[in-house]
Amino acid sequence: MSLGEINKKIPSLLGKAQLLLKNHVPVWADSAPAPTIDSNNREGWYYTNTLAGNKANIYFFGGSQETVLLKHLNSVWGRISIDNNSATNCLPFFIVYTKMQPSGNAGAFYHSKLTYTMNSDANIGIGEEIILHTHHSPDIDYDCRFVPCPNISVEGDGHGDEEILYITIHTDSGASAGEVKILFQNLGFVALGNNRNLHLVGFQEGQYPTNSAGNLITVQDYAVTHFQQTVTISDSSYGYTNSLHNTHPIKGYVTIWGNSNTQNTDIEVQYSHDNSTWHFASNHFVSFHGGSNGDFALDFRTNAQYVRLAQYNNHGSVRTLLVNMVLK
Repeated sequence: MSLGEINKKIPSLLGKAQLLLKNHVPVWADSAPAPTIDSNNREGWYYTNTLAGNKANIYFFGGSQETVLLKHLNSVWGRISIDNNSATNCLPFFIVYTKMQPSGNAGAFYHSKLTYTMNSDANIGIGEEIILHTHHSPDIDYDCRFVPCPNISVEGDGHGDEEILYITIHTDSGASAGEVKILFQNLGFVALGNNRNLHLVGFQEGQYPTNSAGNLITVQDYAVTHFQQTVTISDSSYGYTNSLHNTHPIKGYVTIWGNSNTQNTDIEVQYSHDNSTWHFASNHFVSFHGGSNGDFALDFRTNAQYVRLAQYNNHGSVRTLLVNMVLK
């Protein structure tokens, strides 16, 4: 392997950085709706224009703290997947803005604006991962096809000595609702003495949803589940807690604690693999005999898909069982 090939595999030499989906706002300018995680579980930020007039504008370089000249820009690129290319306005494009000057500015906040677009007849497979790029093919190490943007339109001077203000990628606001479907994974550029490779991380933290009973909280990324429930048990009958769904049975660490005022009976742990047929776990139970009642706790591991508690009430009146159940 040559030194050049080795360098392509060293992230720091490519200006590696990353941005979480939840922190998209600073780079997501004048855009709607917000990006989402991809339903096909591909890494990156997914965008679709849910309404006509929607667009995405991602400002992935700002020149307020760095100086890059137009003439030193060798390539602007993005690792993307286009899930619909039925029309030209479904395709993304790059824009490079340069900093304002004392005179001759072409726009309200820029001196020059350079727009790079791909050919309308570019043969790109639906969902195919590509490197879309301007100028020259970037010297980066990704196992996918490189597709150029050979068309450039210049507003203003576009002189090589102009300093770059922003480097951006956009979608077309003229597309019909739902037509733009693009996954953005990495965005970057190659310039003299300055490279960038911004990894757009699609990870989204758990949102703690509740179940239909309103008491189940799930931290999805770590499979931690917790609920608290009070079970009312009629006389001469069983009472059952809600079931705890063990979504990661390889782990399956269960902790249960609470309080019972039902005497002379057992609190049983029950297992099920379909949330319908239940079986008594003979090695996991708490006995309340000899008139005792009060606090209890259990800690164990199981591969069962579902776990619940059951208790029989033979006390002669309605009793209660307060339960906390945690899965991690």
